[in-house]
Amino acid sequence: MPGISLKAVAGPRSTSHAALQAILIAVGGDLAIADSQGRALVGQSSPANSKTSVPILHEGAQLGVVAGDEGSARAIALLLSQMAAREAEGRAMAAEVLHLYREIHLIEELSEQLAPLLDGEAIAKAALDQAQRLIAANRGVVLFMDQTGALQTLARIGDEDAETSAIGPRSALVASILERGVAEIVNDQPDSSSRNGQGAGAMLAAPLRAGERTVGVIALAHSDEGGHYSSADLKLLNTIGLQTATALEKARLFSDMVSSERERAEYAAELKAASAVQQLLLESASRPTPGFQVDSVYLPAKEAGGDFFYVQPSGDGSLLAIVGDVSGKGLTAAMRVAMILGVLSRETSEEPAEILFHLNNALVAQGQLGFTTACCLRIAPGGDFTLANAGHIAPYISGEELETIPALPLGLVPGSTYSEVQGKVPPGERLVLMSDGVPEARSASGELLGFEQLAALTRLTAGEIADAACRFGQEDDITVLTITPL
Repeated sequence: MPGISLKAVAGPRSTSHAALQAILIAVGGDLAIADSQGRALVGQSSPANSKTSVPILHEGAQLGVVAGDEGSARAIALLLSQMAAREAEGRAMAAEVLHLYREIHLIEELSEQLAPLLDGEAIAKAALDQAQRLIAANRGVVLFMDQTGALQTLARIGDEDAETSAIGPRSALVASILERGVAEIVNDQPDSSSRNGQGAGAMLAAPLRAGERTVGVIALAHSDEGGHYSSADLKLLNTIGLQTATALEKARLFSDMVSSERERAEYAAELKAASAVQQLLLESASRPTPGFQVDSVYLPAKEAGGDFFYVQPSGDGSLLAIVGDVSGKGLTAAMRVAMILGVLSRETSEEPAEILFHLNNALVAQGQLGFTTACCLRIAPGGDFTLANAGHIAPYISGEELETIPALPLGLVPGSTYSEVQGKVPPGERLVLMSDGVPEARSASGELLGFEQLAALTRLTAGEIADAACRFGQEDDITVLTITPL
């Protein structure tokens, strides 16, 4: 999260700037507020010529000074320190909310992954993979009762013997879950049955419940020293267990019906039609861009994806560009993308923050489930740009991630506002916008591409970035948009 600067609290673009000017006038005297480099932000006098300079402090760091009469300067400095603290608290809260919505997104993503699956092992693997993404674990298992009531291991992570594991079908923990139907945490518990005497460290298990029946168990373990599970982890695994049990029961009870060739053919036709419509909409959303080299790549993970981009030149020679990602996949996501592109095509503002504000209100008014992340920018022919971000992955220039201000995704809270930041694309460099399908590409061994490798990738062309993510292991929709001022 970007550090707090005095400019953000008291600068000309801050909401408190006018109030601070009024306070300085009311207090009287020759006062000035300056940042740590000595640049005056409020007031007319020069801080360098003042006899008294009172520091403005935040968490031990000096943000700037208030220069002038000592008594008034100390009061103003204290006020600004308090304002900086409130700004820091607001940003921390926004970052925490974004983290919670990421968990919600992953749970929703799991639900959509499980819904079309008919194979029990595929369902169990998807559930276990998602559980490991949310909860730290180096071992895990999904156990499910067959028609005879015997426990079968449908999926597991870790290379130990599942039958003798502390979270295996014969373990005391699993027996307790099946008997009581209640999730459990066991921290700091040795596992004498594991190979090489390795301790279990911490274990976490939740029931797979179908109605009033417990039909299986999903369990995780962390054998690293200091491993510990919390009640929040238990709640997450319980939620995953409920979704997994429902999907497994559905697969077992209705597989004949949902696997009929006719229904498969109809669904495939609908997805194909949705994909064709979506491709046409995305093509129409990109206009000729005189003064810029714009390259885009869109690779849906399924027939119809949830990513979108929009490119629109302005009359003054600048360029408006948006890249976004709706939660969910398939037909629902494709319909939401179509609605978003329709809203953008009718947008009259050219200011990124206003565009996101209007789009957020339109999504909230639709009352659709889920949310949408988006990054919107306006760039001039010389490379100067303004951008606003609604919970989306930040853009990159020259392999460096741009600083953006945390904000809620679109479609969640009516009237949400978004802050803008300014910057400049150096001559000969390109600005890269993308969806999280690039850093979240996952190899066959389970390794994420991640943000460390992403920094180097962003020096490549749009096609090369997308191709590298695909070759690494595509799991989500991939969208890459690059803009180079000519």
